Amino acid sequence: MENQSSFHTYLNTAKLLIEQGRDNAFIEAHLTQQGVDSKLMVEILEQVKRIRNAKRTQNGSMLVLAGVVLLGLGFVSCIFLHDAGASVDFALYGLTAIGAIVLIAGLAMIFH
Repeated sequence: MENQSSFHTYLNTAKLLIEQGRDNAFIEAHLTQQGVDSKLMVEILEQVKRIRNAKRTQNGSMLVLAGVVLLGLGFVSCIFLHDAGASVDFALYGLTAIGAIVLIAGLAMIFH
């Protein structure tokens, strides 16, 4: 029971350091100063890695969604602009390029 409560205490400390923008080396050094043993340190650093990956995946998913919306908006606006006889240049090239770049950036964040 003592080990679980200390694990959660140290994990909460690590989460606070993540929110402050600290890197893994700083978190490890800070926890070592607090007297964390090596086995517990490995478990905490695994959790820190999972937290960072979850945040990056969430941000990447939002970018993918925004890219898909831009691509869809470009497609629909091309159809309506073509029917209206207006120029489709911005919708075809601008929105498609922006949507594709945002989509690729989101996928890079997820799979990196």
